[in-house]
Amino acid sequence: MIRTLRSLSLVFASLVLGATALAQAPEGGFPTKPVRIIVPYGPGGSTDVVARILAAKLTQLLGQTVIVENRAGANAIIGTQAVAQSAPDGYTLLAASNGNAVNVSLYKKLPFDQLKDFVSVVGVASMPNVVAVHPSQPMHTLKDLIQAAKADPDAIAYGHAGVGSSQHLSGEMLKLVAGVKIRQIAYKGGGPAVTDALGNHVPMVIAGLPAIVQFVKSGQMRALAVTSPKRSSQLPDVPTVAEQGYPGFNQVFWIALIAPKGTPAPVIARLNKAVNDALAMPDIVHALAAQGAEPTGGTPEQLDKFIREEIQSAASVIQQAHIKVND
Repeated sequence: MIRTLRSLSLVFASLVLGATALAQAPEGGFPTKPVRIIVPYGPGGSTDVVARILAAKLTQLLGQTVIVENRAGANAIIGTQAVAQSAPDGYTLLAASNGNAVNVSLYKKLPFDQLKDFVSVVGVASMPNVVAVHPSQPMHTLKDLIQAAKADPDAIAYGHAGVGSSQHLSGEMLKLVAGVKIRQIAYKGGGPAVTDALGNHVPMVIAGLPAIVQFVKSGQMRALAVTSPKRSSQLPDVPTVAEQGYPGFNQVFWIALIAPKGTPAPVIARLNKAVNDALAMPDIVHALAAQGAEPTGGTPEQLDKFIREEIQSAASVIQQAHIKVND
């Protein structure tokens, strides 16, 4: 009888402790099953690589597997729509980037509302674009490039990763602030654009840092500027566009996590804390740095404000540069 009472006491105590733990844990102990991060691009790109670096660490921190799933197509629209239509429970997240801000103005109609159908979770990372030329080109500084473009607008063209890409907008912003005309050549990705620049088939390229940094370091390409507000730790000797006469110039490639509208606030808070904790860890900082990226972090409110500003900035460039896409 005594043994039975002790057993019942232990069971009761465990139930009480379990209930207390559940009460303290957001949304009944989120997560209790695998979490998916949808990357709206193909594997191997900057968004995919950064998402996988983060997912591996979040798997440790959250105690559940975090899976990266590629849903490429239609300039990130397919993957974004999939997340918008997912259950708002925190188990399906979107690795959003510049393309999501650009698409708001680039397309006349989208199957979702970028601002109304999502909630911000946390910024993940950002990386600069690089303005570079083949070493055989006579331009050694951004000033040289601008002067050459003013002297003969038809002589210079730049390659980029595709219409509406961060690299494309960087080029169009540069043309606007410098008051020059430079032809643009759209490629199907940053890799092909850099390949043509390496072969000197296009005199100039604007590429994401991960796609070009190795060629700059090896001397196969000459970097004239980075498009971020401060210099990149990967290319510390390359000045920013802002340093070279265009103060305030800022066009970086960014990656963030967002979730379907209606995702519970405690779940958002749990995810936000886990990502911020991950981004503060030396191994993650090192892994991101190897990709030319810097951790962002911050609050959901900060990310929401940032995305709204990015949408407005992209809209301004698209309008002024008359960027269009067949939709």
